[in-house]
Amino acid sequence: MDSFERSPHGSSTSGEPQASADPSHTVTGRHLLVCIAGPDLHKRILVGSAAVQLGTSADCAVLSDDPEVVGAFARIRLENNQVRIDALGTLPLYIDGHSSSTVLARARQQVRIGRSLWEVHIATQPVSVFDFVSRMGDHLSNAAGIEKPAEWNAGEMFADVTKKHDDSEIEANFTVGTALTTPQLGEIDSRWPKPWLFVRVCLLSLALYWGFLFAWDRFHNVNLIPGLIMIGSVAIPVSLLIFFFEVNVPRNISLYQVIRLLLTGGLVSIVISLFLFDWTEGLSNWLGAASAGIVEETGKVLTLLLVVREKRFRWTLNGLLLGATVGAGFAIFESAGYALRAALGPGGDVAMRDTILNRGVLTLLGGHVLWTGLTGAALWRVRDNRPFDRSMFGDPRFLRVLGVCMLLHMTWNADFALPIVGYYGKFMVLGAATWLLVLGMIQSGLKQVREAQAEEAIRRSGQMEATIIPISSASAR
Repeated sequence: MDSFERSPHGSSTSGEPQASADPSHTVTGRHLLVCIAGPDLHKRILVGSAAVQLGTSADCAVLSDDPEVVGAFARIRLENNQVRIDALGTLPLYIDGHSSSTVLARARQQVRIGRSLWEVHIATQPVSVFDFVSRMGDHLSNAAGIEKPAEWNAGEMFADVTKKHDDSEIEANFTVGTALTTPQLGEIDSRWPKPWLFVRVCLLSLALYWGFLFAWDRFHNVNLIPGLIMIGSVAIPVSLLIFFFEVNVPRNISLYQVIRLLLTGGLVSIVISLFLFDWTEGLSNWLGAASAGIVEETGKVLTLLLVVREKRFRWTLNGLLLGATVGAGFAIFESAGYALRAALGPGGDVAMRDTILNRGVLTLLGGHVLWTGLTGAALWRVRDNRPFDRSMFGDPRFLRVLGVCMLLHMTWNADFALPIVGYYGKFMVLGAATWLLVLGMIQSGLKQVREAQAEEAIRRSGQMEATIIPISSASAR
């Protein structure tokens, strides 16, 4: 989003060649390595001249779920129009039934990596907007080390939105995170969540906003302006926050904790960012509005120090919610500031209403809530169940996600257009790519819960066997 300190201003346009406005005039040939069977089923890797690594280590661009693909297992790149795969460990690769430490695969050839079967695909077709978004999602997912959301189904996830829900269900959704309402590990529902409450909150907030608009248009009472700004700035960020509150399937963070962090985290992140703007004035002069991508993302990440030491918040999904909470606080205070500035400017109430509307719509596509949610999830994914240590900020798994979010923020603020989609389409594409990363992080968080549940089940099974054997022995005697 725009820098809290200064409004966006013009800068030189992109020096990159612009693509044809007609998508049918642009043709691409992409090499994709697609998993068609095995533990990594449905994963795909966009292969280019720059090598990417497949495995489970922090420096791997593509994370594998294959139990045999451990560490930095394979390096993949394009060589002479073929996909070259180099085994980095002692286990070989297999192509056409033959084992080898290095393989060169052409279109439709299949390679076995660990227990998974991969096939080379070449996509050659006109570039559409959907293809452009998909390509950007591939690149960003690889750069951030977040798997694409292969398990996600939109129809299933939002199936409960249109169903009837009574007040008791709404109260039950908010009554979580206490000693009596936090489920035990084995009781957590680790299936894909079905959030619906966020839609109700959004509709209620918008209804209140339109109520203030009606009153303002009818009476033009200045006392209505604070309410108009407040409700307009809160509506979308808080609705998104409720979405992440529902997605947090461990149900171990209370509404009180969220509200407290929303207020304190929003203020602290803005104050830290303002100090950073003062200390990095040269960066702002050089990059313009795009500098906010570096400064503000850093400020919000540092604010997460308020809660990252809480041992009971151990899950990646906890980090997603807590990061989104800090981002929502920042977005609310920033939008209120811009709305007030517009109201006091030459545009008056018309400019204020336009500012509230534009920033609200853009918050749905991307912005502080999503970006900080991603960096929070990445930090908690690194921390896992260990005590927090400052060195975790230097873990590549965190830095890669932070870097991608900074890049998204900088591109959002920069005054240039993306190929194919143009200037205004840029926000749509960045928003779609950001949501792909968010869904991928939700998928990763759900897997973390399932793995912990499986480990606990094995541990309990072992304890039961250890208890049963002595009793059986005693009975035999």
